[in-house]
Amino acid sequence: MVLLVVVLVAGLFGYVQWTRLRSSDSYSVSVRAIVQDYRFSIPRWEVNALRSELVERLSVGHLNEDTSESKQSVLAYLDTAGHMGALEGHIERTIILSENRAEAYASVASLQEEVEELRAGQEDKRPPVERILEMQVSQMLVEEKLGWLGLALPPVAFQFTEPPYNLILSPRDEIRLRMSMTLIPSLSLETREALEITLEGELLNTSALIDGIGGFSTWPTMVIDRASLPWILNTIAHEWVHTYLIGFPLGRYYWSSSDASAINETVADIVGNEVGRKALERYYPELVPSPPPPQSPPTPAHPVPEPDPPVFGFGEEMRITRERVDILLAEGKVTETEEYMEERRQFLLENGYFIRRLNQAYFAFHGTYRTSAAAPTEDPIGPRLFRLREETPDLASFLRAVRGMRTLDDLIERVPEP
Repeated sequence: MVLLVVVLVAGLFGYVQWTRLRSSDSYSVSVRAIVQDYRFSIPRWEVNALRSELVERLSVGHLNEDTSESKQSVLAYLDTAGHMGALEGHIERTIILSENRAEAYASVASLQEEVEELRAGQEDKRPPVERILEMQVSQMLVEEKLGWLGLALPPVAFQFTEPPYNLILSPRDEIRLRMSMTLIPSLSLETREALEITLEGELLNTSALIDGIGGFSTWPTMVIDRASLPWILNTIAHEWVHTYLIGFPLGRYYWSSSDASAINETVADIVGNEVGRKALERYYPELVPSPPPPQSPPTPAHPVPEPDPPVFGFGEEMRITRERVDILLAEGKVTETEEYMEERRQFLLENGYFIRRLNQAYFAFHGTYRTSAAAPTEDPIGPRLFRLREETPDLASFLRAVRGMRTLDDLIERVPEP
């Protein structure tokens, strides 16, 4: 039964990808010609991943997801992965911000060697950690009655791996996901920058970004391991939602429009975040953030203290940026918009938040997730989905309510007022 589900999911996924890539308009043809040597083959990855998934499941054997040993295995693995992520972030920032790239590469060579040594040491530890996390998320899906036939189907299966880079293309005069394409994960920084410049130079009215992603909904799904445990649990569940929805109109129509993509991604965010939170509370309760302590009213013996200086909030600053960008583009001020985004990128950098490229393509991609601060100012999707979730008694009812949708009109008909 499980094998049949896997085959069906793989077949449906392949069909969706084929319909997405078969476009033959001149713009798409030009894009494919420019990036032809760097395209990522999903079928080839699937064949290798399914083979390794079978081997690893047989070699790992029986595991119990709810023991102290399992918990420590997960936490130790992710602690090392987090250290690798910090090193990789430092390496990329050092190179990008340096005026002399050759000197920058030389200065971080030892750090790159350390990353490679850590990655090799993680390889044997990876399969059992993946199985433990799969079982933990699966248990939450079963308890929430998600999936088919009372089971977490499609089966939760993921691999800690390097997902492909995502090429995002938007018009310069509006924020719209015009096209996206997966590129090989081994792209160097120089190649990414060169491709972005070439695409913007050869294609009219084009803003380009080649960005990393945290997960990808193949089967098994792809997830990066250099992140916090709460984020990883959320992402495992998020990507599972995509594999589940591929059997329904909302999944199959993902690439029919930017609105359909945004509905799909936001649904996956809502469900994934709730399931991930439940898994964290069940298996890692000590990592659940504590609520802030109640504030006592001031008394004469305890006068009101001087307020602390405001803490820099990335989300709020990004929302301010998106709002201003939307206004400037609506006024037709494209060059001014791009100058403003670069000013804001530098401002974010000064406050500890590094973004390599902040442009229309950045907002077209990150704004697809309507839970993100990069979401559009006027958003007909996120508020309606949040309201629908509030009105449904559980996640299973919420998924049933949205999985048959194909368009924004379907969502508006179901939730007329946000």
